[in-house]
Amino acid sequence: MMIKKILVVKMSSLGDLLHTMPAVSDALANMEGLQIDWLCEEPFVDIARLHPGVRVVPHGRLRWKKRRLAFATLKEQWLFYKSLRQQHYDLVIDAQGRIKSARVAWLSGAPVYGPDKNSATDSETRMFYKQGIATQSVDNAVDKVRLLFAKTLGYELSGPADFGIDPEKLAPCPEQWQGQYVFLHGTTWQSKHWPESEWIRLLELARDKGQGVLLPWANDEEKCRADRVVSQANWGEVLPKMPLWELCGIIARSLGAVGVDTGLMHVAAAMEIPTVSIFGSTSVALTGAQGKNVTNLQADYECSPCRKKVCPRPENGVPPCYGSLPGDYVWKELQMVMGSSSR
Repeated sequence: MMIKKILVVKMSSLGDLLHTMPAVSDALANMEGLQIDWLCEEPFVDIARLHPGVRVVPHGRLRWKKRRLAFATLKEQWLFYKSLRQQHYDLVIDAQGRIKSARVAWLSGAPVYGPDKNSATDSETRMFYKQGIATQSVDNAVDKVRLLFAKTLGYELSGPADFGIDPEKLAPCPEQWQGQYVFLHGTTWQSKHWPESEWIRLLELARDKGQGVLLPWANDEEKCRADRVVSQANWGEVLPKMPLWELCGIIARSLGAVGVDTGLMHVAAAMEIPTVSIFGSTSVALTGAQGKNVTNLQADYECSPCRKKVCPRPENGVPPCYGSLPGDYVWKELQMVMGSSSR
């Protein structure tokens, strides 16, 4: 079968979408004239469109859940899947391996390929697939998706990960926010949070060097944290809330980044910004950032990585594993990765 038009289903979340971009770059590089549509949930459209080689298809799942049985919702869903079937895709790649993504892929009407029962997060997805693809031979999330695409589309996987992001095509960055550090402190899991005392120390070290620091936020909790650490360090600037697309434009023009295991940290790494990532409860081997100017730091502690959302052994409310990654050490690593990137 001549493959000319495919649909990629990777619906969420921010970091997971970033992990898929190198596979998209591989496919476009290996298959002449290939058209790729990327279906993702509406809040993540700005992340999918970071890759210039795809047409983004927004999916309203989160909106539809709020009024699941309303006539307007059912009508919108029917029209959406009717339009999706009219695209006549040659095949669909479910890059998520979840029931929610496999079902959407199947409703496209095209043959669906996805991770097999030993590789998918939800083994039941095999009911929706024409063929399951084994990807358990590699560990890192980026490599798993790259292997899934290569086996599905029939080319040999080679070379480093290319996220395909063109900074020149991103949103502009106001001049006052260019050339600063970006500290990416927000994340969903309680166990991923680096202690506030270490963020304060990092800000103090930047202050001593006269280097500006920007702190973005996505919700009230993150805004309060950013305000606290900036106030106590007497340094840094808390950014106003803004769309992801605009924030990505700012990150692309930053001098360097430090982040916990969160989607925006992966954005910075993918853009080849000198980046230091901090891993405690999660695993560098599985979800470590990839890029030319990245240093991934894994906590050195007996139960790290525990891969639990809530730390089972907190000390004064803080995961003890981060004691092996103090602010002074992270600062030195940031200076080293910035020095390497300038050579």
